[in-house]
Amino acid sequence: MTAQDLFRIWLPALLGMSLLARSAFRAHADGYFKRVPDRYRTIHERLTGRLIRRGLFRIPGIRLVDPVRPWAVSELLFLLVVPVGIAASPTFAGAVESACIATLLCVGVLWIRFRGAARDAIRSVRRDLPVACFLLSLLLESGMGASSALQETAGSIPRGTLARELGELVRSRSMGVPRGEAISRSREKLPLEEYRLFLNYVSQGERLGIGLSRSLRELSSKMLESMGHRAETVAQEAAVKMLFPLVFLMFPAVFLLILSPVLLGLRELLWG
Repeated sequence: MTAQDLFRIWLPALLGMSLLARSAFRAHADGYFKRVPDRYRTIHERLTGRLIRRGLFRIPGIRLVDPVRPWAVSELLFLLVVPVGIAASPTFAGAVESACIATLLCVGVLWIRFRGAARDAIRSVRRDLPVACFLLSLLLESGMGASSALQETAGSIPRGTLARELGELVRSRSMGVPRGEAISRSREKLPLEEYRLFLNYVSQGERLGIGLSRSLRELSSKMLESMGHRAETVAQEAAVKMLFPLVFLMFPAVFLLILSPVLLGLRELLWG
């Protein structure tokens, strides 16, 4: 390491660490660390919303994902990769290269985490929506109002993405948000055709005053039938996916176990 590299890397690092330590002591005295989790969540929620509005995160269902965990994992990975890269190549060029590699790696991890969480959220809604439709139809048939029945449905179904979305829809209505705006906002967040059809039924029932129970029951039956078809498709695909390990891994082992006594007998017979 040359004196120029020492001046470029370690001297700014020491100055930065001293300033960071001084700020940490002052923040601890002011009680700032107690507000760090809320601030961290707020900052990353705003950052994620800004990236979504600019079209950088075009992932279906990304608005349903809690952004704290994906951002935390990617940032922790960045903090681990950069020091390792600098330790392996303690030069200014090595530090810049390590920062670029860590940034690309963290962007990829962030994308994968958001996409996986969005798929899980959509899958959770698709699983819970038939139960919610059937329960809402029963509550409406019992004489309960549409808003009260929707609130009771949100509290009765299993905790998950759908329960949270229905709860936010009910809270928006109770806070005075117009019906069309609240439903449109929920429809944009959840890109699922069954859920959009469910919201259309709820909106038409509240606006026109028509009965919803029969329509919701039919929608629930169709979704359950569709789930059965998807399960059959997955089962058929599983048989095809199992073909490779069966042919190349399990069958040779079975044949070896079955034919090993015959092979050992032939060996003794031929070579004594």
